[in-house]
Amino acid sequence: MTRILSFAIALLAVAAVFFLPEGPRAKLGVLATYEAVFSGEVPLDPENAAGEQVPLASLFFDTTAWNDRGEGNAALMVGGVRFIVPDETGEGDLAIHGEARAAILRALRQVLQNKQAKDRQAATKAGEPAEFVYEIVGGEAPAINGLNFLIEVSEGELAIRWNVRGEPQVGRTLPFEPASPLSLLPPLVAIALAVLLRRPVLSLFLGVFAGSVLLQMGTSDGLGTQIGLGFTTVFSQYFMDKFTDSDKAQVVGFVVAMLAMVGVITKNGGLAGVMNIVAKYARSARSTQLASFFMGLAVFFDDYANTILVGSTMRPLTDRYRIAREKLAYIVDSTAAPVAGLSIFSTWIAFEVSTFSAQLPMAGMRPEDGYSVFIATLPYRFYCILSLVFVFLVAFTGRDFGPMLKAERRARTTGQLVRKGGTPMVGDLATAMAPAEGITIQAWRALLPLAVFVGLTLFTILQTGKAFEPGAPSLFSMSGLSTILGDGNSYLALWRGSSIGLLVAVLASLQGGLRLEILDAAIKTLMSMGVALGILYLAWMIGAVCGDLNTSHYLTAVLDNLLFPLALPVILFLLSGLIAFSTGSSWSTMSILLPLVVGLAFSLGEQTEAITGQMLMILSIGAVLEGAIFGDHCSPISDTTVLSSVASASDHIDHVRTQGPYALFVMLVAIVVGYLPSAAFNLHPGLSLLAGVVVLWLGLRILGERVDEGMDNAPPASDPS
Repeated sequence: MTRILSFAIALLAVAAVFFLPEGPRAKLGVLATYEAVFSGEVPLDPENAAGEQVPLASLFFDTTAWNDRGEGNAALMVGGVRFIVPDETGEGDLAIHGEARAAILRALRQVLQNKQAKDRQAATKAGEPAEFVYEIVGGEAPAINGLNFLIEVSEGELAIRWNVRGEPQVGRTLPFEPASPLSLLPPLVAIALAVLLRRPVLSLFLGVFAGSVLLQMGTSDGLGTQIGLGFTTVFSQYFMDKFTDSDKAQVVGFVVAMLAMVGVITKNGGLAGVMNIVAKYARSARSTQLASFFMGLAVFFDDYANTILVGSTMRPLTDRYRIAREKLAYIVDSTAAPVAGLSIFSTWIAFEVSTFSAQLPMAGMRPEDGYSVFIATLPYRFYCILSLVFVFLVAFTGRDFGPMLKAERRARTTGQLVRKGGTPMVGDLATAMAPAEGITIQAWRALLPLAVFVGLTLFTILQTGKAFEPGAPSLFSMSGLSTILGDGNSYLALWRGSSIGLLVAVLASLQGGLRLEILDAAIKTLMSMGVALGILYLAWMIGAVCGDLNTSHYLTAVLDNLLFPLALPVILFLLSGLIAFSTGSSWSTMSILLPLVVGLAFSLGEQTEAITGQMLMILSIGAVLEGAIFGDHCSPISDTTVLSSVASASDHIDHVRTQGPYALFVMLVAIVVGYLPSAAFNLHPGLSLLAGVVVLWLGLRILGERVDEGMDNAPPASDPS
C-alpha cells in the first residue's frame, strides 16, 4: 500500500509538470547571462564560429575598461547594462536591467578571483612578487568610461554586446533555449518508476532517455526521428561523455580497487582480525551501529572515501548482529556528507568558499574573508549538525520508525539483511566470502592496506594541491590548509590510494600463503557489482541531462519571487534541496545558488529591524549548503547515495526509501527550531541546537519503537570469531 501511495504521489508530480507555468523568459535570460560570462566559451573570431574558442570574460580584458594600476594591481570598470527581451511584458522594467547587471557583476567577481589566484600561483612558482589585487569598479553605480553591455534574448540565441565609451561595439552570440516545466520530467520519471518498479537501472535509463528526447524536440525532425535520435544520444553523448571523463573514470577506478581490496583482505583473514578487535567493544547491535557512526566521524576529509571505507569495512560486523543493510547505508550516507560539509579540513571547503567569497564586497567585506564567513555559518548549519545527532540517537536508543523499523525487524527476526526480492548493490558472491581455509587470522593484513589507502590519499591531495612547492600556503593555517585541500585532485588521490592499498593487500596475502585465492577474491567481488556501476553512470548521466535542460534554472526562476526577508533562509534551504533532489548533485546546486545569496540576503537584511544584513547573509549561505546535502540524502540519483548503497550492499531504492523519512524529519526540526527563530528573533544558535536535540529525542521516543527489545545480549547471527 505504501509503495502504491508513493508511486501515486510521484505520478501526480509528473502530471503536474504539464500544468506548470512557463518560466519568466527575462529571469531565465539573466541566469543564462551569468553562466555565459562566468564559464561560457565563444569563438575568438566572431566571423569564424568553428575557430578557436576562448572564455567570454577574457575578451572584456582587451578593452580600455581593464586598467592596469601597476605592481600587479588592476581594475575592471563596469558601466551600464541594457537587457532586452522581445515580446515579454516588463521588458522595459528597470528592475530587469538591474538584475542583469548584478548577474554580470557576480560572474566577473568570480572570474577575477580565479584569475587572481592563478596569476599569484604562477608568480610564486616563478619566484616573483605575488601580491596581485584585481577589483571591480562600478559595483554600486555604473563607472564612467566603464564597460557597457547590451544583452538581447531572441529565439534560440543570447546576444551579448559590449563597448567602452568612444569604442566600437563588439559582441558574441550564444545558443539559448529557456528552460520549460518539461525540464523537470527526467528526474521525476526516474524517481516515479524507481518507486513503482524498484528497478533503478531501468528507471534511471528511462529518465535519461526522456530528457534526451526532450532536447531533440526543438529540431524540425518528425517525432519518430526525434525519439530515435534521443535514444542514440543517450549512448553516443551522455554515456560516452561520462565514460571518457577522467574524473569519473578515477571515481570508478577507486570504487573497483577499494571493493577488490575488501575482497582480498576478507580472503586473507585481515578483515576478520579487525572485526575480532572491534567485536571486543561492539558486542551488540547498538554498539556496532555506534562504532560505524564514530568511524564515519573519523573519516572527515572526503565523503566518497567515508562512504566506501566505513560501509565496506563495517558491513561484516553489522551482518553478524543482523543489522539491516538499509540501516548501515543510512548511517554511512547521513554521516559522510554532513561531516565533509562541516569539516574545515575537507575536500569540500575550498569549493564551498569559492562559490560565494567573490561576492562578499556586496556586503562590505573582502573576498579574503570567505573562510571566516564559512566558519561563522557553522553554528547555523542546523541540518548537518542535527543529522549527525539523529544518527547517534537512532543508534544509541535502538529506536526506529517508518520503513526503517520494518527493515530492522525483518533483519533481526528472520536474518534477511536485504528485503526478499531486493537487489543488493554488491551480491552474495562477495558479501558471503570467508577467509581462506587454513589462513591465520591477523588484523595487520587489513589495517596496513587501509592505512596505506588513507595515508596515500591525503598525501596525494596535498601534493596535487601544491603543498610542497615553494611559496605554497601554510599547512598550519586554516585558510592555507583548506586552500590546498580544495586545490588538490581528490579523484586522483582516491584512485591512487585505493590502487596502492589493493597492491599492499595482495602482498600481505602472498605473505600469508595465498596464491590463486587472491585473484579469485578480487574477481568474485567485482563480478557482483555490475548493477552498481550501471546505476552510478546513469546517475551522472541524468545529472548531465538536467544540466542541458537547465532544470535548476527553471526552478530558480519560478521560485525567485517567493522571497520574504525573514523567511529567506528557509526558502533557500527548500529551493536548494529541491534542485539537489532533482539533479542529484549538491555541488552543482551550491554553484548555482550561492553566488546569488550574498547581495540578496545582505540587502534584504538591511531592510529589516529583526536582523542585520550580515547575519541574514550568514544564515542564507548556511541554508544553501545544508539544503543541497538534504536534497542529496533524499535523491535516488545522487552519486553519494548510490555509493552508500554500494558500500553497504543494500538495495538502492530501499536505502532511499528508508532514509527519506529520517532526512525529512530532521529537515522539519532544523527549519522549525533553527532557521525560522534564528532569522525572525535572532535566537542564539546554541539554543536552537539544544532545542533541536530535545525535539529529535522526543520525536524518536514518540514515533519510534525499539527494534530488539531484550535482544541486546542475545547471541549474534554468527560466531564473531
